[in-house]
Amino acid sequence: MNVHRDKVVTKAVPYVVAISAVSGLILSLIAVGDLGGLLLRFCVPFVAGFAILGIYTFIYRDEGLLTARMTAAILLVAPFIVSVALAAFTYYKMPEIMDILSRFMMTKTNLVIMVFFSVYALNALMLFTSHGVISTVVAYFRKYTAKIYLSIERISNDRNDSLKNKISRWVYDIPEIIDVQCIEMEPVQQNDGFPLRMFASMAFSIFILGLTISSYVFLNPIFASTFTLDEAVIVTVIITFFVPVLIIPWFITKDTGARIKSQAKDYYLWKGMRKRLYEGFFAFMMFLSMFAIYVFLGYDVERTYFTYAGYVSITAFLSTFYAFVYANYYHKQFRKGIIDSFNDAKRQ
Repeated sequence: MNVHRDKVVTKAVPYVVAISAVSGLILSLIAVGDLGGLLLRFCVPFVAGFAILGIYTFIYRDEGLLTARMTAAILLVAPFIVSVALAAFTYYKMPEIMDILSRFMMTKTNLVIMVFFSVYALNALMLFTSHGVISTVVAYFRKYTAKIYLSIERISNDRNDSLKNKISRWVYDIPEIIDVQCIEMEPVQQNDGFPLRMFASMAFSIFILGLTISSYVFLNPIFASTFTLDEAVIVTVIITFFVPVLIIPWFITKDTGARIKSQAKDYYLWKGMRKRLYEGFFAFMMFLSMFAIYVFLGYDVERTYFTYAGYVSITAFLSTFYAFVYANYYHKQFRKGIIDSFNDAKRQ
C-alpha cells in the first residue's frame, strides 16, 4: 500500500482541478466558437491535468499482478489490433474520408501509419490519464472510507442525523426502516492471481455507463445542432475518461463485503450504491429513443451510424483499458488498505 503516493495525490488533486478549470475557462473565453468547441476547450485541460498527475502515479505505481513483460505485451498488442480494425473500417466503410485524404496525397499506406500513430498516442494518453484518475479515487477512498463506514453506525434515521450521515444514507440508498447496529466486512475470497472476473465485470460496467451518458450527448438533437460529429466524438471520449470515478467505488464496496447488521435482514452497501448509480439510466431504451428522434429530424443517419459505431469501439477500448489498469495495479492493495483501515478504526 503506497501511503506516500496517496498523500501526494490528495494534496495535488485540488490544485489539478482548480488549474484545469481556470485553464478551460480561459481557453473558452479567448476563442470564439460554437457550444461544441467551447465545451471541448473546457474539457481538454482536465485530461491534460490528470495525465500529468498520472505520470507521477505511474512511476510510483504498485507492482502489477501480471509480469512486466506480459503487461507490456498487452499494452502493445491491443492497440495494434484496434489500429488494424480502424484502418480497415475507414478504408472500406467510409470512402469519403479517403477522398478527402487523397487531396493531401494520403495513400492507403499513409492512412494505416496515421491510424497507428493516433491509436498509440491515445494509448499513451490513456495510460497516464487512467493512472491519474484511478489513483485519485483510490487515495480518497482509502483515506475516508473507514470513517464513512463508522459514521453510518451512528445513523438514527431521524432529524438528529448529521448532514454527513444523511448524505451517506442517500449515497448507499439505506432504507429508513433499517435499524443500523454496526458495519461489518465480509471480504470476497480471492486468490493472488489476476482478478479476471472482476476485470470483465468492471469493463462492462464502465462501458455501459459511459455509453449511456455519452449517447445522450452524441444523439441528442439539441447537442447535434451545435456539435460537429468530430467534436461530439472527442467530448464523449473525454467523458468516458472519467466514468470510472463513478464505477470503482461500488466495486470496491462489493469486494470488501461491507454490510449493515440490523435486527432484520443484513443490508449490503454496494447494492445501494449500484442502485443509486444506475437509477434513471436505461441505456438501451434511451439509445433507441434518441436515435429515433435523430432520424425523424432528418440528420445524416448513415454518417452518424458509422461515426457512432467508431465511438462505441473506442468506448469499449477505453473501458477495457481502465479496468485492466485498475485490476492489475490497484485493486489488491486498495482492497487490503480499506479493510485494514476499517479494522484498525474499529479497534480504537
